[in-house]
This record gives sequence, structure tokens and C-alpha cells, in this order.
Amino acid sequence: MLCPERPGLLFFLVSCFIIVWGFRIFVFDIPDAVASIFHGTPDRLEVEREFVQQAMSVEFPAPIDYEPIRQVCARTQFRPGLVFSCEGQHGGIGMVRNQILKCVRYAIHGGGALVIPSMALRNAKNLADIETSTEVPLDYLLDRDTFVSHLSKGCPGMQLYDHADDFPSYQHRTGEPLHILGDQFEPDHPREGLRHPRQWREFFDNWLEEKSVKVSANAPVHVKFEQSFLEYPVQDDGEAFVNEFGKILSYRNDTRALAAKVLFEMKRRFTLPIDPKTAINPGTYYGAHLRLESDAIWAWPPAQWRFSRMDEQFEQQFQNLERSGLGVVYVASGNQTVVDMFAEAWGKRITANPGSGRRNVTVVTKHDLLRGHDRQRLEGMTFDQQALVDFMVMFKASAFMGVAHSSFPWTVALRRHELSKYTSYANEGSDLLRDEYSVIMGMQADYPEIDPFVTGIWP
Repeated sequence: MLCPERPGLLFFLVSCFIIVWGFRIFVFDIPDAVASIFHGTPDRLEVEREFVQQAMSVEFPAPIDYEPIRQVCARTQFRPGLVFSCEGQHGGIGMVRNQILKCVRYAIHGGGALVIPSMALRNAKNLADIETSTEVPLDYLLDRDTFVSHLSKGCPGMQLYDHADDFPSYQHRTGEPLHILGDQFEPDHPREGLRHPRQWREFFDNWLEEKSVKVSANAPVHVKFEQSFLEYPVQDDGEAFVNEFGKILSYRNDTRALAAKVLFEMKRRFTLPIDPKTAINPGTYYGAHLRLESDAIWAWPPAQWRFSRMDEQFEQQFQNLERSGLGVVYVASGNQTVVDMFAEAWGKRITANPGSGRRNVTVVTKHDLLRGHDRQRLEGMTFDQQALVDFMVMFKASAFMGVAHSSFPWTVALRRHELSKYTSYANEGSDLLRDEYSVIMGMQADYPEIDPFVTGIWP
């Protein structure tokens, strides 16, 4: 029983009661509070979930149309007893993607089955070391099920196998696998690609005959393609085929989900009118691809290549950013120091010209926008896997720019070009790719070795 003569004690006990219960409420309810602060209310979580689902359900820039692929495959007579494989494709996702598509196209020509392609794992300690002996499966970067589904529907005559020894009667094959280069029948072809792509099947069959190799279901023949890069002129198959063929390859679902969350966070944080169902939304964000990582500097020395120089890349990006009028800049780069220098250089550009009307912009990356478990998932990925997130965010940017000596921006810009009002690539004052959605910086004179991109060898 409390004593009214001792009000001090009563006050002390009541105070302790309040403190204890306050502490209990704070401690035991903190997970919900943190969830509310960092992950949002249930309503917001539902909005985010719906946004991500809608973004992931959109095949950029439009769902695949199998008919152009079927028409090309219909020109080929597929035969039992022949299986092709393309193993250890190497490079970044742009190069690997192109190599796989070329391999598939040659295999269609050859009229054989195909082993699901694989790739070489880049050396994480040396980004320039891309031709390692460590082989990883297709789903290291790409979605295997989508590849099998799309190619099976587009080219029903082609059989697909996970491994070469899954092929019927493979244990009775004719000798060891043969090795072939896609362009070995036209070794002196121009940089634009093969002169006679439709005669490749004839050249290939003659090559087998010269080796006294007969294709038989009872004694299969295994042919391994070496690296095939930029030598097959896919434009020969028609524009419709070019637009659809590349869609047989889709990026990993987990990276697509992270890209969708990046888009949602940009929409939320900067109040951008991003509709996940729309391929490209105007008036949202600017996409800048900065190719200044160590492997790029090694392959394209700044002393020889103008746009391997940081100041040249920055200046081109800044000029294009000013033309766009956009205030949020999403940067794709494997070097965070370069991103910081980019933002700092823009700030100095404004300070040096206060009366120019230039405005402040917000520079962000996927690392800035992903939070919690999503950030942890990203950081657990390799250099090339993380790049997939940037690919899909760049696809939907209102304006985009990259360099001509990287496969990344060409892949992005050419896919976006399908939505352009222009039928050709060189528009709006450039002889490279420049349309209302994307810009490949510079002119052909700056890049004497980029003809294959311009002439349509890049699906």
C-alpha cells in the first residue's frame, strides 16, 4: 500500500513505471518502426510490389514476335545426327550476348541441334582477364528458361540440350568434336561482315565433306563454335528478324527485379512520371554510361582513343544532358570514383558559369537507390551481373548516351532505336547512332573500327 506521506516515493515509482513501459514499447516495437521507415507502410509495399510486377512483365521494347524467326528457320533443313555447341563465350554481357546470338544463327544455318551455350567467368581481380578457363552456365547472366522457350517457339526444328552427351547416340559420335570459326570460310571478309551469309550452309557442308565426315543419326557429329563476334550481317535476314532475334535472350529474373526496384525508387524519391508498362517515359531521367573502368582503359588507351579520356566523355555527356533538360542522372559505371568525379565536375561546371542557366542535377546509381536486402543482393553479385541492372534501367531512360567503343551502349541504343521515328541509325547530325532517344558519342572519324556496329551486325 502506498503511503500518502511519502509523495516523493510515489512520484519515483510512477516515473519508473512510465520509463519501463516506454522502453518496452520502444524496444519491442522498433522492428515495425524500422520497417515503416525503411520499407514503407503496407500500402506502399503493395504499390511497390505491383510496380515491380508490371515492370518485369514488360519485354522491352515490345513482346517477341516469333514469325520473323520462324521464316528464317523455315529456310533451313534440320538433320538428325548433328549437334553444335558454343562454350566459354567471353567478355561483358554485351559481347557474350552477341557471341551467343551469332552462334545460334550459325547453328540454324547448319541445320543441327544446339547445346545450351555457356560462358567464361571474368577474373574478378583483373577485369581485363575475360578468357578464363572457369566456365559458367547460361543462367549466370541470362534466363535459361526464356531462351529455351523463345528459341523453341521461334525455331521449332532446332532441338536443344543441356549437355552434349544428352544428344541421342552421342557415345557413338564420329571422333572428337570438330572446331570451327563462323567466318573461316570467308577469312578476308570486310569489317561489315560476311559477303555471302546465305551460302554459309553450302560452305559448311563442303568443309565436312573435305574432312570425310558424314552426318548420321547413329554416329553423330559434334561441332564446337569458337568465338563469333560481329562478323555475321544479321541485316541480311531483314529488319523484322533483327528486332526479334535478340529477344531470345533475356536477363536473369533477379536482376530484372532489382532494376524494377531501382525504377520504383527513382519514381518515389524524385516524383518522376515513370509508368512501368511504358517502354520509354519522357521527362523522367537521363541515362549516362561511363566506360572508364580499368579493362576499358587497357583495351582502348586514352592516348589513341579520344573518348577513352575522362574529360572528353564527361564533356559529351554534359552537353547532351543540357540538351535533355532532365534533372535526374542515372549513371552506369563499374567505378564509383568515376561517378563521384562526374558529379563533382558537373557542380564545377555550374559554379564556373553562374549566368549560363545551367541547373543542379541529382546523380544517382543503383547503389544509391537500392536498400536493405535488395542492396545486399546487389553487392553479392559479380561485376558483370551487376551490369545487368544498369542495362534494364538504361533501356527506359528518357535520354541515353554512351561511347562507341563499348558493346553496352550499342546494345541499349539499338534496342531503343526500334521505337525511333527514324529508319536508319545516323540521324540528328551524326554519322553514328543518334536519334530522339539515344546518342553514341562522337563520329565515325573518331572510331575507325566501329563499322560493324553501324552496319547492323549487332542484333
